[in-house]
Amino acid sequence: MHLRRNGCQRQNISARDRGQAEWVLGLFFLLVLAVLINTLLTLASWRSTAGYLEDALAMSNLASALIDLEEYGKSHRIVIADAPAAYDIYVDAVRDNLGLDDNWECTNRTLIAGPVEIVDYIVYNVDQKRVNAIRIGRDGQVSERWSGARGAVKAPNGVTVECTGVYSEICFDVEGFAGITVQAHKGKLVDIVSENKEESREESGDTEGGET
Repeated sequence: MHLRRNGCQRQNISARDRGQAEWVLGLFFLLVLAVLINTLLTLASWRSTAGYLEDALAMSNLASALIDLEEYGKSHRIVIADAPAAYDIYVDAVRDNLGLDDNWECTNRTLIAGPVEIVDYIVYNVDQKRVNAIRIGRDGQVSERWSGARGAVKAPNGVTVECTGVYSEICFDVEGFAGITVQAHKGKLVDIVSENKEESREESGDTEGGET
């Protein structure tokens, strides 16, 4: 007497079926590997762009930081007296340092995939106890003024303002995975340190530079 039904008999998996399963699995791992490699290359490209832009912003900020020599000669205070004029110099410096055309687009689209826009520009004049800030708008004119106690004022990137200097921020498009374009921001605070302060820092063993 046979109790087992023919329809319930165990079927053997052929070598062909196993080969197809292994082939599909191999394609899946290749796809995952391709995505991983592309992601790593994209992150490396973004890091390279960030470093390039940080250097360009630092040089542009320093180029625009024109101090009042008369005031420095009288009181040894470092003051950026004409913030709108400093902004005009900054605009030209950014275009030159990033290699931008008339449309504010970079010739190297692997670094910057779209037009660059100046988001913020702030001049910080610092004396012994106070920080006086001047923000310049996109029209090149003063849009805001404020002040605060020294050590309590922070730039938009979160860095404490200790010395007279300039903060600027730009935004731009970068190309990500699968051709997707995302908008990125980069800000930089650069301060100006007099020779006397540099000497005192060296004597005290402080290795901090003039940039933040």
